[in-house]
Amino acid sequence: MDITSVDSITGVPLAGASVRLVSVLDTTRVHDATLDARGRARVDNLPAGPWVLTARHARLDTLGVGSVAVPFTVRAGRGVTVRAAVPSVNTLVARVCGSAAIPGTGYLFGTVRRAVPTSAPPRAAATVSELPPSAGQVTAQWLDLRIEEGRVERTIVTTDVPVGDNGRYVVCGVPTETTVRLRALGADAASGVATFTSSATAIAPRDLVLGRADAVAATSSGPRAPEDSGVVDIVLRGEGGVRGTVQTDDGRPLANAMVGLGSTGLETRTDSAGRFVLTATPTGTWTLDVRALGYAPQQQSVDLVPGDTVAQVVAMARAEVMDTVRVRANAILRTALGRNLAAFEERQRMGIGRFVGPADLEEMVLFRFTDVLREMPGVRLEMRGRSTDRVITMRGTRGGCVPTVFVDRMRMPGTEALDSFILPDNVAAVEVYQTGFVPAEFQDIFSGCGTIVVWTGPRR
Repeated sequence: MDITSVDSITGVPLAGASVRLVSVLDTTRVHDATLDARGRARVDNLPAGPWVLTARHARLDTLGVGSVAVPFTVRAGRGVTVRAAVPSVNTLVARVCGSAAIPGTGYLFGTVRRAVPTSAPPRAAATVSELPPSAGQVTAQWLDLRIEEGRVERTIVTTDVPVGDNGRYVVCGVPTETTVRLRALGADAASGVATFTSSATAIAPRDLVLGRADAVAATSSGPRAPEDSGVVDIVLRGEGGVRGTVQTDDGRPLANAMVGLGSTGLETRTDSAGRFVLTATPTGTWTLDVRALGYAPQQQSVDLVPGDTVAQVVAMARAEVMDTVRVRANAILRTALGRNLAAFEERQRMGIGRFVGPADLEEMVLFRFTDVLREMPGVRLEMRGRSTDRVITMRGTRGGCVPTVFVDRMRMPGTEALDSFILPDNVAAVEVYQTGFVPAEFQDIFSGCGTIVVWTGPRR
């Protein structure tokens, strides 16, 4: 018999795949083979009868399907050709997600593990152990952007999925080519937020590592905030560490790049050789965020464990000038943003609030949205409990209070998760109003607190 294989998604043969042929009538009768560079193999002298071919390949692992099984029948005196193919995207989504499958979307999957102490020297990968059975959940968030009747509709999708007995999880309904934020939570540990962009098929593996983080008050290393701002710098600390080098895409070291670790509050700059080091970091999976003027921001997930300093190399590409295609694609977004910014500028001229416009934002290096508010008088930023998001409070009629927040005219339910909801690169303008000075369209007469208004969209 002849065996052929192909990845139905990419059209590439499954070279090197391991196949096993098992007789249905006699399961002790087994034949193994390895497919060649063309994804083919030949097996002779198979007895007549029903058989099952099982194929395994690394590509199948990246799709979360493990193996492909194909039944076939051998007839006496006749040859047979069996084709083992990776299922189409729609078939995979239906198989993995079942009733939770949504047309046009994919899924994320992976294993949640626990960080374990190590005394190894700096290296590129962390040692982890399996998560105990049924010990947590994974939260995924992404922005669902739709254009309906000339209007841009934005919805933040948040979904929680359980971690199975084998440490595995699956998140269904993930759109293609969108920014996704993942976080795992265990009984006594948690990961940071891992940020990445889903692929064109939106089917991708993402393993997560649980760790620990302790909130510690710290003195700001940046410009001193105004005395009345009430800013409290809180950083997350732990027993991990990360060091590395930031370089250009042609391998030259990049000095003075800003390197931050997710929402921990830990930041540093690269030296003249492009090197950086962050010590006493939380453990678990976190996002290493690197930014430099003139370069596109880069984000890499890192798995940090107690007693180890993980090594990373980050390559930065020059920021591309927006081309005609992108301008046209953003036309509706820009039209809506233009109207919003016109009203923003009108309120700014009235001088009744504090304003951060597109030009101001271009000069800022933001690791998260709330960095915009660090030096804003009357605003206080804190971390509470096990959250990796800052809580925003303001001075109100009765002391400290939680402000009302609008994002693109949509009222938010609170301030605790704004760093998760709003990507810093998407912020186009921010307005902050103290109580008693809030424009009528953004007022909440029952709150007794101020209001923060956020506009998102392309800045250029």
